[in-house]
Amino acid sequence: MEKLILSIFFVFAMLTIVLSGCSPVSTPIPPTFTPTPTHTPKPTSTPFVMPTGDFEMSWNIYNSEYNSLGGILTIRRQGSKYTQKLVMPDGSSETTKLTVISGGNEIRLTDRPGNSFGDYMYISSTGYLYFCDKQGIIYTVPPLK
Repeated sequence: MEKLILSIFFVFAMLTIVLSGCSPVSTPIPPTFTPTPTHTPKPTSTPFVMPTGDFEMSWNIYNSEYNSLGGILTIRRQGSKYTQKLVMPDGSSETTKLTVISGGNEIRLTDRPGNSFGDYMYISSTGYLYFCDKQGIIYTVPPLK
């Protein structure tokens, strides 16, 4: 019987030790580290402003679905006349006159006036060049910097 009492006492003592070691303890959370910037942030890009007067703008007109040959298209305005120059990847080029459909913040131009498909392009107020027809936008490309 004495062994049983000692065993119970021993088990009770062990449980007390184990349970007291498992009690929740508040662990301090370290303060959040906020590093001091060691670099100067890059300036944000300047917004596109539609040029007034004479200008020249270029776009890479490659599109895997609609224009797999691509090329660099440059539109130039001199006075009231617009021309486009397309330089192909092989270096060959062609310059053609453009007809103004409308001006303003979005300049609409065509190299095929009277085309039954209504093909035209326009330079948007963001500088992107849109290729369109009577049904709407075909594809668009960003300006080259």
